[in-house]
Amino acid sequence: MKRKINFKAILAGIVICGLASNIMAKDILDVLGKTSPVGRKFMRSSVDQTYVYHTNGDLWMGWDSYGNTGDQTCSAIIPGWVYPGSNQASGHGYLNYNCRAGYWIIAKIGTELFEGTTGQYDVTEGTVPGSTSGGWAGDDGDYNKEPWVTVSDWSIPTANLNVIATRRSWSFNGESNSYFAVSEHDYNDFVIEEIQVINNGSTTVDELVLASKADHDCTWNVPFPDWDYAFWTDDVVDYDSNYLLTMEMDGDDPTSAGNDFGIDDPGREYRGVRVGQTPLNVNGTAYGDLAAGDVNHMWWTGDEDPQTVASRYAMATMVSSSTGDKKDVNPSPMDMRYLQSYSITNLAAGDTATFVVAVLAGAGLANTQMAAANARKAYTWDWNLPKPPAAPSIASDGVATTAEGKVSVTWSYSDAQIAAVDPDKGAADFAGFRIYKAATAPRQNSAALGLVADDLDNGGSMVGDVSQGTDFTSSATGPYSMVLDIAAADIGTYGSNGTYTWVDENVAIGLTYWYYVSAYDAAGSDDVHGSVPSLESYYTMCYPMQAAPDGLGGQISDVPKAHTVSVDVLTYENLDNEPSSDVFVAPNPWKADIMETYHGATTPQVYFVRFYNVKNGDDVQVFDVAGNLVYEGSATDDGSYDWNLVSRTRNQVSTGIYYWKVGSQTGKLAVIR
Repeated sequence: MKRKINFKAILAGIVICGLASNIMAKDILDVLGKTSPVGRKFMRSSVDQTYVYHTNGDLWMGWDSYGNTGDQTCSAIIPGWVYPGSNQASGHGYLNYNCRAGYWIIAKIGTELFEGTTGQYDVTEGTVPGSTSGGWAGDDGDYNKEPWVTVSDWSIPTANLNVIATRRSWSFNGESNSYFAVSEHDYNDFVIEEIQVINNGSTTVDELVLASKADHDCTWNVPFPDWDYAFWTDDVVDYDSNYLLTMEMDGDDPTSAGNDFGIDDPGREYRGVRVGQTPLNVNGTAYGDLAAGDVNHMWWTGDEDPQTVASRYAMATMVSSSTGDKKDVNPSPMDMRYLQSYSITNLAAGDTATFVVAVLAGAGLANTQMAAANARKAYTWDWNLPKPPAAPSIASDGVATTAEGKVSVTWSYSDAQIAAVDPDKGAADFAGFRIYKAATAPRQNSAALGLVADDLDNGGSMVGDVSQGTDFTSSATGPYSMVLDIAAADIGTYGSNGTYTWVDENVAIGLTYWYYVSAYDAAGSDDVHGSVPSLESYYTMCYPMQAAPDGLGGQISDVPKAHTVSVDVLTYENLDNEPSSDVFVAPNPWKADIMETYHGATTPQVYFVRFYNVKNGDDVQVFDVAGNLVYEGSATDDGSYDWNLVSRTRNQVSTGIYYWKVGSQTGKLAVIR
């Protein structure tokens, strides 16, 4: 019953958005009420629909028990190509690069075609759901527990096929947190899928096709997308022959009404991200031995979706047809789908075909290629990657404001973890802790961070210039700055017996920060990986796991939580040079440009003024100069009380002088728009 209610709520929200504006309808089925082609139906809820999630790295992915990738409602409730992974980024929801995706699995037996197709508009197109499960697979004890491994299975009864999808992901980010840069030992920008297709019938499958399809919309944010702009209309599909890599990215055409604002728009946080997939092994043939003809690369527009199994089969096998596929043809920016597919012959009764594919992301072509190269290394090493030490643990209340208005960060790391042996090196190699911090101020620019966008006009694959973007606000995903490096010999200065604390004095009351602590090891070498630099743990492994977004009781890794510096009582000297703990309001005057620059307030949803020294039960009232009541509320705790500058009629208040009353105390407030 709970599942049905959740999905009804999701679909109801889609209906409402669809009724608000016809521009939302990116193709013929994106608004409920549109006529469905014969034999097809819009996604509906199902009691059999369960999910697995991969959120321990930078790329967040989710799959269901039917074989769908991400959220088939285009609501991004279920993550699919969310990069960088985060439940909330700058108050705008998922940074999502996918509307719907899945697999076309087609069996040709004689002259007949049988399919199990997902990622279309259906929960099922010939697939029957199975089970889903996941957990940590590492057996290195105190050193490291990764990878995170999930298993999903489903069946295609008409073809007597069972499908088992085993997926692996790692949080390992290499030598340091470098934001979007993908380094040589960075293994958290991909998820590897091992898909087994088992012939449980009594007849040989003459040809088996596995096609991975995606309807990417690069990029959008939910739950508050900017539907005034058709941001899905300027996407570009690309192919890299070096890595057999199918990719999609935002064309970001500044001359188009469909432009989603630019590289550094703070509402979308677009960073030239490419999302894609690359094969690692096709039924026993590893990537180094795969030829161009072994990989089918196709793209098409939103009004060209194939509607029959015959048309989907034709598209998925175009590489071997007289027409050929589209490896050498890049489309102009538009609403795009893409397909990467593989075919094998003669799957005998009882036999299994295995396909190993990496889904990945990167900012710009070079980073995306590096993510593909690192996925290949993971495959070559049979999932035995060079490992950082285990991440420190920060409790849900491990970041706190002190009485002096500073921030304390407390973490746990046992003596056993410090002494843990790196299983590859055969020796303990813990070398210290690093503390990282992100802040809403000052705002940052991609160009200053060294990010480079591909440029279509100069022989690249994307329109865009990072130097032309606006500054953006840091969030839980970064960018982070390292604020302290604690060598192993010095950790006793910060605690003992497994508990350590550091106090950040460089904070401002009222501003928001994110913190995490990494553990790093010493550089070294081993027989498998050769020379390996010092590696460190990642933020997704620091904090307690959180509830999964489907609300079904599962747990996922998560990003650091925001911490706003707030004090219960702030004592100050008044105009008479006497100590006072009376109520006061700040900032005063409130200025929109100051809030944006120093508080990261880019939307009215995060505008605020703060009343300090408020008591539990105090009435908070704001009046205009004519004495009219503009706003009223009630404090429920001692300390501070935030007003978002929205009146009791739900309007943003205008520039002017206002009077406030908190309990029996009064004062004035200036608002400057």
